[in-house]
Parts: sequence; structure tokens; C-alpha cells
Amino acid sequence: MKFGVMTQIQMPRPWGENAEVIAYRNAISQAEAADGVGFHYCWLTEMHFFREIGHSPCPDMILAAIAERTKRIRLGFAVLLVTINSPYMIAERVATLDVMSQGRVDFGFGRGSTSYMVDPFGVKQADSRAITHEAMAAIIAMFEHERFPGFKGQYFDLEPRHVVPRPVQQPHPPLWIAASNLSTYEHAARQGVGVIGVTRNSIDETRDAIRNYRETIRFADPAGFIGKRPNEHVGAFALTCCHEDDRVGRDMACAAARWYNGDNDAELNPVRFATAGGKEAVVAKFRARSNDELIEDGMAIGGNPDSICAQVEKWAKAGLDQMIFVLQAGQAKHDQVLRSIELIGEKVIPRFSSSSTAG
Repeated sequence: MKFGVMTQIQMPRPWGENAEVIAYRNAISQAEAADGVGFHYCWLTEMHFFREIGHSPCPDMILAAIAERTKRIRLGFAVLLVTINSPYMIAERVATLDVMSQGRVDFGFGRGSTSYMVDPFGVKQADSRAITHEAMAAIIAMFEHERFPGFKGQYFDLEPRHVVPRPVQQPHPPLWIAASNLSTYEHAARQGVGVIGVTRNSIDETRDAIRNYRETIRFADPAGFIGKRPNEHVGAFALTCCHEDDRVGRDMACAAARWYNGDNDAELNPVRFATAGGKEAVVAKFRARSNDELIEDGMAIGGNPDSICAQVEKWAKAGLDQMIFVLQAGQAKHDQVLRSIELIGEKVIPRFSSSSTAG
């Protein structure tokens, strides 16, 4: 089991003075702390226009700052939106971070979880999957060839160029996609890429999707893979709080999970959950469970280190090989996040160390 930390730079209102400056500094500090105690991955999401929910439109810039302050932790895009960015720019941004971090980048790519984010860029949701396929074909060719030979498709007509810098990791950094829906696991497997799920789906709901992912990727035709190197890994992110007091940790984790999954008054919630059945369905799923039931079902990770180890072990038995903690969410304070990172590093990660080498 490997361990990651993820942030979207959440900023629930009300905001104080310099709130975004503080939030960005806190995110960098939290990543630095995670690197110091043995976390393997730091993941950032690209989000646009989502006040309160995610103030992270330029994850490459934040990860570049983190790269300069860390030594071992891998830096993951979860995900870059290839539908709204030029393939040239995506390849350049990923490779630049790979150079700055000396080969620590993981490249998650996606279409955009809601039309609200991509519509202003002129992207039609109905075209997004085809655009993604073309964009990734071009980006992988840019990584593969010293001189990109060019690409012509329905959506892109790209001229030959030397695309620089060259990524440190060859033939390219590991590839991932996000999977808020369980059907996406098989789609990821057929593309030969890693998958990052969400614990909005319980352990019982996710187990078969993970098993199907493993079986599919191992027997899939490599000719259908997006990249030149398959990445057979399954991660999932969970709203988390680790605390010395088990009850406090459980309740704080569940409060964050409920907030993150729409049980709040953020104005953009109605457009967030279009691919998950809508806000009311998501909120109802969480309201139907007590805090202890959310923990039991793996839909939040919280408690003292012993409890969290037990919860991670349940996900590991379901087939997960990376547990990604979202610690900065809802009303969680910076000092609480740092304490969770410290406790997880000291008392959780070492218990899984025999199978948790980074890379």
C-alpha cells in the first residue's frame, strides 16, 4: 500500500483577509510535511470557476513550488484537463515539472467532471471523450519523439516541432485517470492507465470494479493502450482526519466527507455532481448513514491511528494499492491537517511499509 495526500485548495466561506494567499501557502506547507514523514504522493486537481470547492486552476504552478521544497514525494496531476488546454502546453507543463522535480511526476488526465468547467472554453461535453483521445495521442507522441512529427485529427491539426523540455521519465511519466463512476475503472484498464477512484462509492460497491480493472488490464490488447508503458495501479481518495482521540477523528472526518459531498451551502453544488446522479442523490447517500456507518463502509477515513490502519486494510483487501487522504476539506484547520499528517506518517504508513516503496 502506498499513501498519498490530495488537495483541491478548498476554501469554505466566510473568507478572511488574504484567504487565497493563506490557502496556497498552507497547501505547500502540508505537502512539505507529507514528504517529510514518508507519504509517497501529493496530488492536485485542476479546477476552474469553483468558488469554495476548488481554487486550483493551475496545479502545475503549485506543484512546481512543492517540488522545490520536497525531495521524495511524487507530484501528481489529478487531473489535468486535456480538453481545454493545447496538447503542446500540456506536454510542456508536464515535462517542465518532471525536470524540476527530477522525475517525480505522475500525469493524470481527464475531460472535466462537469460542463460548468469546460463550457466557457468552448468545449462541448458530447465531444469531450473524442477530444481527450486525440489530445492524448498527440501528447504521447510529443513525449516519444525528439521532434514531434505532427498530428492531424478531427479536433487538432498540430504542426511538427521540437517540444521542450524533454521529460526525465521515459518514455513518459505514469498515466492515470480519475473515476468518480465505477464504470470508468474498466475504461481505464482498456487504456492501460492507473485509476483514481473516490470513496463516495463504498468498499462493497467498489470491490468488483477493482477486480474487473485488474482482470481487464492484464489481458487487454496493448495496442489499445494510450501510453507506451502501462500503469496498473488503483488509488482512491477519502476525506480523512487522524486524531489521538478516536471519536474526535471519526466525527471530524465524517463532517469533512459530508461537506465535500455537497452537504453545505456552496452556491455551485447543483452543478458539481452531474455525473454522480445529482447533488440530492449524493447528499442523501451520506445522510442515510451515521458517522460510524460512513467509517465502516470506507466512505470516510477517520479516528486514531489504529482505527485508520484497520480502515486502510479493508480497502487494501478490496484491491486498492494507494490510499489517498484528503485532509484539507470542509472546516478542517491547517494545524489539524498538519497533525493528521504527522500521526499518519508516524503510526500508519510504517505498518504498511513492507509493500509501500515509492516510484
